[in-house]
Amino acid sequence: MRKIKFLNAFVKVLIVIYICHFVANFYLTFFTDFIKSYEDLYKGFIFGYYTQFVSIVFSILTFLGLLLIKIGLGSIIKDGLFNFKSATKFKTAGKLFLVSGFLSLVFSVVLFYCSQELALIGEIGQDFLLMVIGFSLYIIADVLQNGSLLKQENELTI
Repeated sequence: MRKIKFLNAFVKVLIVIYICHFVANFYLTFFTDFIKSYEDLYKGFIFGYYTQFVSIVFSILTFLGLLLIKIGLGSIIKDGLFNFKSATKFKTAGKLFLVSGFLSLVFSVVLFYCSQELALIGEIGQDFLLMVIGFSLYIIADVLQNGSLLKQENELTI
């Protein structure tokens, strides 16, 4: 249980980092002239100036997945390892990670094709990793759900 508590604390730190990231991006985008120096750069991209906001949508999906993981871990700490609430939260978080990773992968490939920028190859690897994490969460949720069913049947038998 100590490892799950440590993982829960780590996810909380990741959530705080994401919140700082969102606040900093919001401040730089709307309250400073930082983005204005890059406006010419965005003209060559698919959505022009709004290309930067597409990436924020993927980050929000990942952030929601992290929140669901935190809720699922809290449920495991409170109710034990095998419970249906944590299984459904992990399954939903896995789906969000899969969708975010896949859409971000498609977006990165399109940006790579349009800009021929080699730096985007690293982002493609990150997108695959996010998809693998999402699929792993989906599998873990299935194991937790099966364990919850076995636990429930065992309690009814006794």
